Amino acid sequence: MLEFLKPISENHSISRAVASVFIPQAFLKPQDIFEKIKEVEGFKGYPKKGLLKATTININNNNLGISNEQIRGFIFESYDDKGSINNVFKLENSKENQSILSLENRKYKDWETFKNQLDSDLNSFSSMNDFYVEAISLNYRDEFIWTDRNSPIPVTDIFNIDSELLNKKFLSSKNGTLVLISQGNEEGGFTYEEKTEISFNNDIKRIIIDHQYAQRFGDIKLFSTLNEHKNFSSLYDSAHLENKKILKDILTVDSQNLIKLK
Repeated sequence: MLEFLKPISENHSISRAVASVFIPQAFLKPQDIFEKIKEVEGFKGYPKKGLLKATTININNNNLGISNEQIRGFIFESYDDKGSINNVFKLENSKENQSILSLENRKYKDWETFKNQLDSDLNSFSSMNDFYVEAISLNYRDEFIWTDRNSPIPVTDIFNIDSELLNKKFLSSKNGTLVLISQGNEEGGFTYEEKTEISFNNDIKRIIIDHQYAQRFGDIKLFSTLNEHKNFSSLYDSAHLENKKILKDILTVDSQNLIKLK
């Protein structure tokens, strides 16, 4: 029944994974940090490095003007053998009193490879500039393509109709989107917020599952303290497991087998 359902990758359905670290301060001169860390050994695998600038578009008297404002952060990019973007490591001031460090992977291989890259990048960054951590989050995007343009997506063969997270109206729609948000407490003093967006679209023949799991610490802590054993990425393990739980809940066994979900 699912011969026309193709995951975005050969071995899994993950098109993007993003691990973020929320820092309770904005950096006054991110360009100075950029100059310090761009030559650190751990970042030499990123061939493209640059600064991020806020851009404002102004329209006056039918004239379009674009002005670059203050520097908001920096970005490092690496590429795969085909020249496509692989990893993106970024620091960006997001608010007056907050910034975000993030690693985005667009050619996901497996969880351990992603964690190793995250630890390498964060350790390289902190070697020159320690920082405080307020919260972390992990976002996965899973995508499937329905390759038969002449037949509708068989929603009830892909999604588990017995899942309490899905409703009849969603399952019987031509195009459907569900957004699920929950909050609570975890062991170890964390609070969490989980957001899942589940959608399918017969016009573009796509099934997309976006899952974000954010954890907030009870106290703001230095990265070097949390990273005492150089394995900060282990803090994301529970978020990774929650992503798997969601997929096991909402997908049929046949869909799970297609992406080798364990």
